[in-house]
Amino acid sequence: MAEGDYDGALAEFNSLRAEMDSRYKYQQQILALQLTLTSATIGLSLSEPVPLGFLLIVPLTSYLLCARYVGQRSAIRWASRYITDQLSPRVPGGLGWSRWVAENRRPGQLFDWYLPLLICFPGASLLALGWTTQVVFAPGHHSIWAAVGLVIIWLVGLSATAASFYLVSRVFRDRAS
Repeated sequence: MAEGDYDGALAEFNSLRAEMDSRYKYQQQILALQLTLTSATIGLSLSEPVPLGFLLIVPLTSYLLCARYVGQRSAIRWASRYITDQLSPRVPGGLGWSRWVAENRRPGQLFDWYLPLLICFPGASLLALGWTTQVVFAPGHHSIWAAVGLVIIWLVGLSATAASFYLVSRVFRDRAS
């Protein structure tokens, strides 16, 4: 095979690796934003003039950021699969990077990244929902319309928390297989 036949595949590999690196950086930025936003919201909710119900935004923002985090992860996986399935056969000797990564995964998945992600995304949401339960479900503190609105927002937050848990668990399950 002539050198020119696989130059395109090598250039595409380099481009995909650069894209994957930028997506890894986006993941870290999303994680940092989640930690910062959740900490700031909890801190602000603890100050006296801000109502505790302000914490109800945590499950929604956590879900949105979790979905973006997982989206970056999925794009990285697709690029890696494309490198393995499409580009590697076009290069003499193949591109062993994706295969090597798959064969040499770090063993500590549960405590290394899965548990921290559970704490960061659905865990923060559960904390906020638990903290606001009394505010939302305490009788007599709000008008009927305000009480119904708070309950609806709380239930939407609970659904968002379940969706975050599902997304993080799916990534763990996909990675384990």
